[in-house]
Amino acid sequence: MPNPKSPNEIDVTVGRNVRRIRNLIGMSQETLGEKLGLTFQQVQKYEKGTNRISASKLVAVSHALNCSIAQLFADIDASTNTVPIPSVSVAALKLAGQFDKIASASQRDAVSKLVASMARHDATQSPLVEE
Repeated sequence: MPNPKSPNEIDVTVGRNVRRIRNLIGMSQETLGEKLGLTFQQVQKYEKGTNRISASKLVAVSHALNCSIAQLFADIDASTNTVPIPSVSVAALKLAGQFDKIASASQRDAVSKLVASMARHDATQSPLVEE
């Protein structure tokens, strides 16, 4: 039997998505709290899944983050037949957000090739080798 004091996995996932989207757009917990009429501590509790976000507050969060409600529920499927979205760093999310703003397809391709090349290079480097 699940511990009644433990956060529900869905609440944790929604909170994780709120945090992911908030970080992607570069918004602080304080700013989100101000937009929602909450303290940053309450935003922290929402993001950890410690406190559940009500339906009306979910709508307010989606407006404050300029995202769809569906994005807040990403990686949740009642049938559990979906592939989960891999966890990525905040830096990677910010990079992805900036990458999508590059208008030129050839520039996006060049950036993709550069990052792939750098990642391959780092993977072949010995941790004892200094540059």
